[in-house]
Amino acid sequence: ISESKDVLDDAAISEIIKTCNVIKNEKVQASKRKVKGEAQKSKKRDKAAEAKAKKLQTELYGDNDNYDDYDNMGADYEDDFF
Repeated sequence: ISESKDVLDDAAISEIIKTCNVIKNEKVQASKRKVKGEAQKSKKRDKAAEAKAKKLQTELYGDNDNYDDYDNMGADYEDDFF
């Protein structure tokens, strides 16, 4: 459209603007209908399954929340040299 600005007169440009506004309004209305029709549903969580999975993970890999001696040694090294 920018490249053809020399060819288009004011009436043609006004018609293009009107058409674009109509298309925009139709899209806005369609999105409002879509959002209005689809209620936001919260995802239900199965707390028992999450607890079971957490327990199994802890049994297999250990508790990741506990720091071991290597983490402390690394922290001391960083404090000393950085």
